Amino acid sequence: MKKYAIIGEHLGHTVSPLIYNTLFKRIKIDATYGIIEIPKANFDRDVEEMTKTLDGFNVTIPYKEMILVHLKAFSDDARSMMAVNTVDLSMTGFNTDWQGFYESIKNVDLKGDSAIVIGAGGAAKAVCFALKKMHMKIYVKDRTPAKALELKKLFGVNLEDPLFENVAIVINATPLGMYPNVDDMPDIDLKRFTRDCVVYDLIYNPAPTKFLKYASTLGLRTIDGYKMLANQAILNLKLWSMEEVAEYLLSVSDKFHSILDSL
Repeated sequence: MKKYAIIGEHLGHTVSPLIYNTLFKRIKIDATYGIIEIPKANFDRDVEEMTKTLDGFNVTIPYKEMILVHLKAFSDDARSMMAVNTVDLSMTGFNTDWQGFYESIKNVDLKGDSAIVIGAGGAAKAVCFALKKMHMKIYVKDRTPAKALELKKLFGVNLEDPLFENVAIVINATPLGMYPNVDDMPDIDLKRFTRDCVVYDLIYNPAPTKFLKYASTLGLRTIDGYKMLANQAILNLKLWSMEEVAEYLLSVSDKFHSILDSL
């Protein structure tokens, strides 16, 4: 039996095990996907021992950068971002976050040339990487100046305020609003943007978040994290040489909000 897992600190919100295990059962794959929670203080000491029997794993908040020193190799994009969310059997790190995000917005009609990214962690790096490929002007907002400066060095992002009428998309790349802290939301005045602005929250539990609900009351277009999650899962499965499962998920990805029911 093949074994996969998601590695993180607080994983009560994740639906990944349910998704992957349901897929494995549907396609009759002898595999399991579990949860491995590691306290931040113990991560460097424990992560290699706790993953050595896995055939692959995902990495989530807050370990997308901390995992780097424990890997044997990186994909070029993961090296550019210095952030990893997927690891294969050879202990090579990949970043499917940026591809999942890019695939979810590449066909969205964005009105403007600027993007605001809220946050400066691993998820924000992936978003900035994708936005740079789209030739967007990127503005980063984060409560930790040193982390924001790192993104400026990596991607040439701007740390000042943009011209708000030129902002095409605002992305929440922080855990603010994630279950169980569903009443939290980023501190940004959405009233300053035009009605054409898109508000994207990478969080998928809950969906929609309080942030997206508020954006909707202002008449702004919204996108939640489910499409990105589906795209990531497809890419992850291919990296783990599970093409049959990936193809099946691709065939139902448009229904991903209700994927567990459809499976």
